[in-house]
Amino acid sequence: MPEKDTSDAEARRNVTRRSRRKEQKEELRSHILRTASEMFLESGYNHFSMRKLAERIGYSAATLYLYFRDKDDLLFTVVDDGFARFQRQLEVAAESGDHPWERLGRLAEAYVLFGINNPAYYQLMFMWRSDYLTQSRIGEDAPRVQTFEILIDAVRDAIDRGVMQEGDPKVYSDILWAMMHGIVALSIQMPMFDNERTEKLTNQAKQMIYRAFHK
Repeated sequence: MPEKDTSDAEARRNVTRRSRRKEQKEELRSHILRTASEMFLESGYNHFSMRKLAERIGYSAATLYLYFRDKDDLLFTVVDDGFARFQRQLEVAAESGDHPWERLGRLAEAYVLFGINNPAYYQLMFMWRSDYLTQSRIGEDAPRVQTFEILIDAVRDAIDRGVMQEGDPKVYSDILWAMMHGIVALSIQMPMFDNERTEKLTNQAKQMIYRAFHK
């Protein structure tokens, strides 16, 4: 009996150790991606190197190559991670309101908040390597631009429920996207656009959209 108890205890310890190692690996991977996104923007693609990144985070370059093949693979994964975070925020926003206009307002807010809270990710995704929008995530067929189906679906729902003027949902979505992108771009590139000014601009943009398309 004592031998079985000892064996069970050792098995539990092994499971705990494996779980801890997995968590540590995920934490390191997230740290690598966050730091790499900042460095890509700081130095540009040509001056970025895996060696410099390793020095920044305090690990050997060999450790980085356990996670990523080269800097192209790393950059692609950084953008991929950014879109995964972005999509989760949009999904939460889309599910947080029952009325179509409330849902669209939440989506607009989520878009802007993602941009100003994650400026490095946002610039890589939409301003520096926007060509990645049309590429697929690793292991998936759908390109990243499919993330905006969440917005298109919300617009289509508003039209179908008779609270938005008849029109092309994709065109309406592009208008909303253009407005929110402009707000984020001003916020992260122009020092005078602080949080208060950005919030007022976002709220005013939502009101303008409502007045223009409300049925």
